[in-house]
Amino acid sequence: MKLKWHPEAIEDVRKIVDYVKENFTADVALRVKDKINSSAKLLKLHPFLGPIEPLLEGCTTLEYRSLVADTYTKIIYTVHADYIYIHLLWDVRQDEERMSKVATDRYALFEHHNRYSVNEPAVPYGSAEEG
Repeated sequence: MKLKWHPEAIEDVRKIVDYVKENFTADVALRVKDKINSSAKLLKLHPFLGPIEPLLEGCTTLEYRSLVADTYTKIIYTVHADYIYIHLLWDVRQDEERMSKVATDRYALFEHHNRYSVNEPAVPYGSAEEG
């Protein structure tokens, strides 16, 4: 499986790394970025590793999953036939209700620009080929 990133999810990573660098050190920021990247790569091998994200059930037609990348960061993603799509990175200290709004906004934005890339049916558990 390959990974696809929503453009704003890439920006999420940059913001997280910049925040950590500014408030801690460049070394800590690099470790956080490495944890995020290694967690995302792990999804390529085990796409159903993260549970269904209960805060996003029913907010769009997609089945969102989440994987804890580090202490405060979740990767929010969906599983498709040939790829994993990373929609956003979520700081778990934020207001939970806001997550649904962010996911819905990003879904609508991406659907508008590339109608068929994300709006395909998700793969049911156990039917994706591994590796």
